[in-house]
Amino acid sequence: MIFFRYKNQVFSFVLSVIFLVSPLTGCSSPSNANNEKKEIVFGFTPGPYSDQVSKGIKPFLEQKGYKVKVMEFSSSNESTAALSRGEIDLNVHQSTAYMKSISKENNYDLAVLTHVPSAPQGLYSYKHTSEADVKDGMRVAIPNDPVNSERALRIIEKLGWIKVKDTANLLTISEKDIVQGSHKLTFVPLESAQIPRAMDDLDFGILNGNFVISSGHKLSEAFVLEETPMEHRVVAVVRSQDKDSEWAKAVYEAYRSKEFKEIIKTDPNFEGYILPDYMK
Repeated sequence: MIFFRYKNQVFSFVLSVIFLVSPLTGCSSPSNANNEKKEIVFGFTPGPYSDQVSKGIKPFLEQKGYKVKVMEFSSSNESTAALSRGEIDLNVHQSTAYMKSISKENNYDLAVLTHVPSAPQGLYSYKHTSEADVKDGMRVAIPNDPVNSERALRIIEKLGWIKVKDTANLLTISEKDIVQGSHKLTFVPLESAQIPRAMDDLDFGILNGNFVISSGHKLSEAFVLEETPMEHRVVAVVRSQDKDSEWAKAVYEAYRSKEFKEIIKTDPNFEGYILPDYMK
């Protein structure tokens, strides 16, 4: 009888320990996994933003104990889809406006982590020496996505070459919203990354700054540079669930480090960039 009572007491004690430990383990696992993450995977399209990370962000993060991995994608769409699927931790090449547009279209749950030094959009030509060389019948490339297309058309509109319809919808704007201005031009919509490769067959093109640099040219070669609105400046983007993670806080801190600021302000490769407020 005494032995039976002892067995019951032991069994009750074991059950108590199991029930006490189980909820604690269940609650702590996700947090521990998040805090223990030591590899950060960046996604980029061709251009200067990977250079910013390799020169100024990666060394800072490595000092904090993180390993930095880089994946390059041929288009913003591919990179952002990979981010949404969790194949990368963040990407650095899109604007807030682009992020909102593609997230709405694809039901992504993304968030801005921080603004970064941005290369502005501009008007370029590999054939002509000035925007004054424009003539009727010339071919002009513009980005084919609404966000970058709207930026491009505003640059061209300021030159007086066209007028954009007052009824143009910013979510669907395209070459179809153009009213011919001072010249009768043919507009060629292309994926932003493809425009530099097509420039030899075009008279003018509106190029995103990152693709200008990745194609071996300089921002100073532009005939006209945009005054980039805040919503079109480049940001580092993460999944919303990761924004407050320890690794995301480390990336945020890296962009604000004095070492990164010094690189951006002294490296000639970053001349002409639009600086975020925290770097001014």
